[in-house]
Amino acid sequence: MPASPENPETDVDTSLYLHAELLPNIRHITLYISLPANLGIQNVQPLITLSESRQAVSVSLPKPFDHVSDTIKLPARVNEASRRILATSRQGAATTTTADNGLRTGDRRREFSFRMQIDESDDSLPSKDPLVDDFVPWTAADMSAMTRLRCRACENIVLDTRFEDTGSEGWTWKDLPSGNWAEMMDFWHCHKPDPPNGHGHGEDEDPNAQTKGYGAANQVVAMAGTVLVDVATFLVSEADCRGLKKVQPPPEETAQKKEISLNCSSCGATIGIEDAVAQGWRLFKTSLSANIPQDPSTWETHPIETIVAAQLLELIERESARRFVVHCGRQNGLLLWVFNPDFRYSSSSAEHTVSSQRAMKVLFQEIGDVDGILNPSLGSSSLSLEEVRVPESVYEAVEADLKARNEMLPASARVFREWRVGALHWFERCE
Repeated sequence: MPASPENPETDVDTSLYLHAELLPNIRHITLYISLPANLGIQNVQPLITLSESRQAVSVSLPKPFDHVSDTIKLPARVNEASRRILATSRQGAATTTTADNGLRTGDRRREFSFRMQIDESDDSLPSKDPLVDDFVPWTAADMSAMTRLRCRACENIVLDTRFEDTGSEGWTWKDLPSGNWAEMMDFWHCHKPDPPNGHGHGEDEDPNAQTKGYGAANQVVAMAGTVLVDVATFLVSEADCRGLKKVQPPPEETAQKKEISLNCSSCGATIGIEDAVAQGWRLFKTSLSANIPQDPSTWETHPIETIVAAQLLELIERESARRFVVHCGRQNGLLLWVFNPDFRYSSSSAEHTVSSQRAMKVLFQEIGDVDGILNPSLGSSSLSLEEVRVPESVYEAVEADLKARNEMLPASARVFREWRVGALHWFERCE
């Protein structure tokens, strides 16, 4: 907290900043305490106290700055030995660094850092191998027959309540299988068990192939009355939608990237794209609000970053990829390296909450030639990259979130070699 106006030291910067990161795989928490460098010149040492529950740390300054204090809730309970580790700062044994990475001239900070072990009895940590549904917003199970979808920007309804002439009503929501489903089906069709009685292909082919999903002609297509759900989109029939208009791609786009956009007829926001292969329309979760089954009058949206994070996590799980090129069809983009897909942190920054945040730690760079990185000349790159193309509004939101989290980090942790360090929050399902 800043100096009080009544305090005679108001001309001295006394801003205090706390940041804690939990790495569950090695079961330790790193605590950062950041002070202005000018307090170091005055030999001001922070007073650090671990709470009785060992789940929170309080930091205050001695006189004449004793009006300055802050408390942070740790992402997990630490062991009793952590009291001794934190107490060493009073004898000057704590490591301190003065860092100005990413800071403006005159904003240099003095940092203390401590590493504390998690209490062995703390069983509150998330599982190391979460199910896919744990990090995906809006699965089929979250929806109901009466769920409606509307434009996130202007509240224009794009998928309304459905009534059929037969007397039944509502939508059927189905989760699509993982993104490598088509590849698995191709493999299964070529290597499926021998036909009964030793018959060959053709008319004697396994009659269960179509119903069990491994037939050669089997593919996902949009169906009237059914909403097919994947990590980032809803696949619907064109006839089921309203309030959308088709927009042809600009002529400068290459033939391979031409997509017919589906824009809100009210505000013009991009809501989805036409999917010719699936014979339907794909609506972006990032562009929508949905009314929840528990209260049809309540509408919810998810932070854009949690939906993009779910896409990255699904690609990590499916393709074992860690590096991604995120772009919106323009020449510039972001090169991301998911350094740690699962960590928790607490922060005393303006956006912090009482509970810790679950996120992925992302190293990122701004790039000016997306095509050159995705399609390098033969032998010029050894990196395995996955392309993630998103609407322009989503790209801008992700870029802004990464830059904001970079500024939130302690100065010494903002840069790793040629990379800037950021974070994207996970979606966490309520218990």
